[in-house]
This record gives sequence, C-alpha cells and structure tokens, in this order.
Amino acid sequence: MGGDTSRTEPRLRTTAVVFAYDEEATLRRSIPALLASSVEEILVMYGGQDGSRAYLESIRDPRLHLEFEPARAGKWRAFNRAIERVRGEVVFLVSGDISFSPTVFDHLLARFEPDVGVVFPRVIPSNIRGLVSRMGNALWDVHDFQIVECARKGLPVHGGELQAVRRSLLEPIAGVINEDAYLCLRAVERGYRVLYDRECVVRNTVPENLSDLLSQRTRVNYGHRQLTEVGLDPSTLDRLIWSRPRVCLRVLTQAIVHRSANAVRLPLLAGLELIALARGNRDFTRGVEYGRWALIRSGKGGPFPAPTRDPASAASDK
Repeated sequence: MGGDTSRTEPRLRTTAVVFAYDEEATLRRSIPALLASSVEEILVMYGGQDGSRAYLESIRDPRLHLEFEPARAGKWRAFNRAIERVRGEVVFLVSGDISFSPTVFDHLLARFEPDVGVVFPRVIPSNIRGLVSRMGNALWDVHDFQIVECARKGLPVHGGELQAVRRSLLEPIAGVINEDAYLCLRAVERGYRVLYDRECVVRNTVPENLSDLLSQRTRVNYGHRQLTEVGLDPSTLDRLIWSRPRVCLRVLTQAIVHRSANAVRLPLLAGLELIALARGNRDFTRGVEYGRWALIRSGKGGPFPAPTRDPASAASDK
C-alpha cells in the first residue's frame, strides 16, 4: 500500500449507500440527516409497498440517486448492484433503520489513513422499553466490550449498521449474509487495519418480541457459520469461550459492571443465543436459503430520540 501511515489522508471523495425495504418511517429519519451531511453522493437501494417510493421521489437533491427493487431479492444482491454505481473513494454502508447526526460521516472519514480499510462506530439501541429490547441492549453492551477486548488482543474486529469502507475493498459477494463482518475480515486479509471508533455513536432499533429477536440471532449465527466455512475467522463469543476463555470472561464481566441489570439479562440472552446458534447451524447444514430473510417488524415504528450530543462523544445509555 505504501504511503505515510502517520497522518490522515487528504480529503477523500465520499458516497453513502442506504439499504432499506418497506421502511418508510426509518427512511424519514435517516435521509434528512444524510442530506444535511457533507457526503457527496447518496444512493438509496430500497423497495416495498409502503410509502418509501413516494417519499424518496419527492426529494429534490442532485446528490440523491434511487434504485427501486420491485421484488425483494435480498440485501447481498442490492449490495452487488450498488457497488457498480458508487464513485466515492470511501463508501458509507448505511442500514436504513439507524439514527445519526450528520457529522458522523466526517468523524469516521477523519480516521482514514493509508493503511485503514474500514471504520465503524459504536451502536446504542434507541427503543429500550421491555424485557426483550433490554436483552437486545445487553447484547449490544457485550458486542461493544467484545470489540474493545478483541482489538486489545490483536484479534479480528468487525461490526456493521454503519461502515466506512475503502472503495477498493468492495467486491461482489455471493449469498453472504453477514456482509459487515465479511468486509472487515477481508480488509484484514488484504493488509488493511479495521478500526472501531467507540467515541462515534449511532442508534439503531432492537427487536421487541422474542420471536423477532430469535429470528435475528439465528440469521446472524447462520452468517457466522457461513464465514467460517469459507476460511474466515469471525470473533464471536461462542468461539472465544473455547479459544480465549479469559477474554470471554472479561467481556461479560465488563458488561455487568457497566450495567448491573445485565447480571440478570445475560443468562436469559445466553439461553436464547444457544437456541439461535443451534438453529443457525442446523439451517446452514440443511442449505436453507437466507438471502431473503423474514423482515423484523417490531421496534421499527417509534421515533428516534433526538441526539443530545455530537456523535464524536458517546451518549449516555439507558
């Protein structure tokens, strides 16, 4: 790669790609923030029968480009179409159901040095109002501390919801479910660093009923098994508990110290995760198609809280 890795690169051209399906309510929260940002090109890959199309087509901004998907084909297919169109040197891959300040993109972009391939922010759930969503919140607490510990130990780190990715690392993917982890692991394979910007915060939604949470975790575990089968090495707790038990114990301890209620939530979450892991492995072995998974509906409709601080500093948790 070459170059002086001790300083940030000159300003790089930017593109944001938003992925959404039947998510008008969430698009009405994420698109205005994108339009208020410094991102130079915004591509929205969307579909569905709700009001998304009418809303997006009502926006007049030369940076905004739309691709409507008449029939749902799966995120990985939308990803492959999107990377053919983007022109930015750094591409922000944005889940349609997150909330963020317009300055989040500049903050992530500032972390790029010549040897950096991917930067991703910390995620904090926004809809914590019941037992299941609190279990989801505990999961994100564990995810946060897991990434920090893995980075400290020199283990691979990966995360999604919003990623800033060097354009040269974007390549067609065939049926990959956890494309966020895939991109991070492939970046490391190609000699780039992957950075977790913990001080940069975005907010997402978590499922609010047990069925949705189990479905989501089954899909994620299926995706991790898929990555393992192609020779990649995702840093997941079910693997760390055998290979790095001290790291695993430290992560769980930190999650409980951070939020005492996690002492009750984590055992419940562990039980659900074991079921999801078994189901994900079963479905992978059976060759179940996960390219078009069932949409998660719970937790999507409520308004996001207005950011109280710049995303460069972590907001206080519930």
